[in-house]
Amino acid sequence: GRGSFPGLEMMRKVALFVAMALGAEAFMPVPAAMGLAPRTSLPLACSRPAVAPLSQLSMVDIKVAVKEGEPIESAIRRFKMACSKSGHLFELRRRKTFETNNEKMIRKDKESMRNRSMAKRKQREANF
Repeated sequence: GRGSFPGLEMMRKVALFVAMALGAEAFMPVPAAMGLAPRTSLPLACSRPAVAPLSQLSMVDIKVAVKEGEPIESAIRRFKMACSKSGHLFELRRRKTFETNNEKMIRKDKESMRNRSMAKRKQREANF
């Protein structure tokens, strides 16, 4: 089963923490480091629309200061919150697979509805 290996859940948490701390590029193989020349073009059969590489994305550098005597769990929790607010992982998950025009339209509609509801909620809170 999923938890058959002792300490597997802790290893997953540590791997997630390291992935968030170092960013996704730390886990992607670099062609030059592997002794390969970078490919400049793909064959027509497997070409995909161009997506900006991670190095060109404007990512925010997330830092969490651990206070004196603060448990590491609370610092990790604050780090996770900062990561989710920045949208790093959401963007990486979204870019993992190709998104068709219809999927893009559905995603943008959902984002628009979410933003409208948040604006309404903030306006109601401001009126009180």
